Amino acid sequence: MGIDSHILFYKRVAAKWTSALPLGNGKIGAMVFGGAQREKISLNYDELWTGYPRTYQLMCSHGHFEKAREAALRGSLREAQDILEEYFEGCNSEMYMPFGDIIIDFGRGRVKNYSRTLNLENALHTVKYEKNGTVYTRESFISYPDNAFVSRISADKGGQLSFRLSIKSKLKNRVFSENEALILDGICPSYSSLNKELLGKEYKMYESDESKKGMSFRGAVKIKTDGDIIYDDGEITVKNAGEAVICFSCESSFNGFDKHPNLEGKEYKRACLDKLYNVCGKDYKDVKASHISDYKSFYDRVCLDLGSDGRENIPTDKRLADFAEGHSDKGLYALLFNFGRYLTISASREGSQTMNLQGIWNDSINPPWSSNYTVNINTEMNYFPTLMIDLPEMHMPLIDLVRELSVTGEKTARELYNARGFTAHHNVDIWRMSTPVQGNSQWSFWPMSSGWLCRHLYEHYEYTLDREFLKNTAYPIMKKAAVFYLDMLTEDKDGYLIMAPSTSPENSFKFGSGKCSVSETSTMTMSIIRELFINCEKAADILGINDEFISEISEKLPRLLPFKVGSKGDLLEWYKEEEWTEPHHRHVSHLYALHPARLINYEDTPELVQAAKKTLEYRGDNGTGWSLGWKINFWARLRDGNHAVKLIDMQLRPVENKFVFNYTDGGGTYPNMFDAHPPFQIDGNFGAVSGIAEMLMQSTENAVYLLPALPDKWENGSVKGLLAKGNIKVDIEWKDGKLTDYKLRGNTKNKKIIYNGEELPNE
Repeated sequence: MGIDSHILFYKRVAAKWTSALPLGNGKIGAMVFGGAQREKISLNYDELWTGYPRTYQLMCSHGHFEKAREAALRGSLREAQDILEEYFEGCNSEMYMPFGDIIIDFGRGRVKNYSRTLNLENALHTVKYEKNGTVYTRESFISYPDNAFVSRISADKGGQLSFRLSIKSKLKNRVFSENEALILDGICPSYSSLNKELLGKEYKMYESDESKKGMSFRGAVKIKTDGDIIYDDGEITVKNAGEAVICFSCESSFNGFDKHPNLEGKEYKRACLDKLYNVCGKDYKDVKASHISDYKSFYDRVCLDLGSDGRENIPTDKRLADFAEGHSDKGLYALLFNFGRYLTISASREGSQTMNLQGIWNDSINPPWSSNYTVNINTEMNYFPTLMIDLPEMHMPLIDLVRELSVTGEKTARELYNARGFTAHHNVDIWRMSTPVQGNSQWSFWPMSSGWLCRHLYEHYEYTLDREFLKNTAYPIMKKAAVFYLDMLTEDKDGYLIMAPSTSPENSFKFGSGKCSVSETSTMTMSIIRELFINCEKAADILGINDEFISEISEKLPRLLPFKVGSKGDLLEWYKEEEWTEPHHRHVSHLYALHPARLINYEDTPELVQAAKKTLEYRGDNGTGWSLGWKINFWARLRDGNHAVKLIDMQLRPVENKFVFNYTDGGGTYPNMFDAHPPFQIDGNFGAVSGIAEMLMQSTENAVYLLPALPDKWENGSVKGLLAKGNIKVDIEWKDGKLTDYKLRGNTKNKKIIYNGEELPNE
């Protein structure tokens, strides 16, 4: 068997969920354990969330905010924080729910020559083993064209195949057989369990009141086989078969972020069965071919080759362990890169929901951090690489989230801040919650996510040059976000415009005998506002707009508080130099201007580049999985490939399958290549992909930088198909650490091509 940088390969059945292998089509997700005697397939559907559109009663108002601002501006920071924590808190977000499991019992028997693989080139999961002289093969995938999970089980040489299949869910459900299909009808809880204390006596996991019922859903299984088949309530039995094709489809009553899923829900029961009968009515080979053709049209756009150390035939879990012990394995970097591209295509497709903290894969009814959209870094990081790896179609679910959030966020801006436009805070869910959550102000008070999310809108235009998208979607939403920040700006004691009060996500500083999270303003806050205003100016110029709004932006931009460098030579995180409570904190939010923004760069602000470098040196390398992922990108922007690859090596360190929360230095990789916070959180996978791409190619509206952060250990290689701003495809080859060839496809007329600080011919 030839295993390469496109295949995850194992010789053991997955003992735990974080050893199982993921499949997905944006809507349906599956974690396949690969059991020979008992197979377990954990299923997800992207629309299954607790709750329904509703507004929890908030104590906060713009009057409370104004009192907090007044306190912050006179230096009474603890008073400002106390006001925010007493009044400026709401409910927790709703939770992303698992659908349930398909269980297949094959019976006992001695198994030999076992293997399971996930082929990233065609998105096929394969299990193969021998039992009682017969070789059994199980091939599974989730089709986007047919919107169904499909698995073909076969026995060679006339062997016999017999099994029992059942379907289960941790949610309230009913399982029955009807019209040669095994059907599970279920309903999601009415509320997140984290809001139990908030609701008090009102809390019921499953409400009977029609106006308070949660989302309903249906999943159904049908089997095609040449053997005998019996459908009973609760299971399907297949006997004396040479092969069997299992099909699963799912639908929910979700009808939009602003529609009650019970009172205004869409028809889902018939729709689920229609999809199921449609896929089952087709020939397996045709369904498989359609799936592969669709998938490869995206995956094949980019190809990375970093060479090989001949370790590709070693099982992936063993490769990770060997790598941590010092065995060189260049192919493992390419595997990590390709796995991240695979996850993007599998979890974020046009028409699907945005990737959440776990992509679309979650097996718990009380998932870590509600498996929600944490928008102070994590949701954005999920989409860091999407455009660079030429997958703009997979960017659209995030665009949809921002569009919908710009609607719900209007009320939040008006009622909480007496401001125009829209805003959103630290957590978002499928109902597009935009209000603050409960808890410490270091996360609950952060009305900056609308600004950060809007950078994705403008960046989508920068990469695609889709002018209609800029005109009709991006710019109107960007303007609405910018209007909010215009209303929020106030003068500080020196006459600079700041947004007060402010926080730096999830961090704090020493204050008196304790600590505080609220400052007059923060570097990240001002960076987000500055970048949004600049992007609004650029967009307006492209669209030929010069109105009162743009005049106000242009007048206020120069008055925004500038960056500050501290006595240690680092970039200050807060309004003034403060003593750190946690010097190695996982968030490095004040470097937002370095990445993902480019407000700090070698060409325009070389002195701030050095301050950013000092900041990272003080912060240290260790961290959670996503923190390591972000730091890879920082060091790539600092053009230090050796430091960036050091962090990739740290991210590849094996993590045990334990459900343990680690907020400091536990980041790494699970046996199935999922990123470990720990526990599992998918953003680190995408941070690594983005970082690798940034090490090999970076771009601005004016220039393309080739091999800006190539590490010594990647001395020979090539990359093809990376996307640069301006809708330009970039191919690069290098040998002995030196550029040997490059090709840019697209309109490069006004682009500089830079390598090692020198401008190359633009042919």
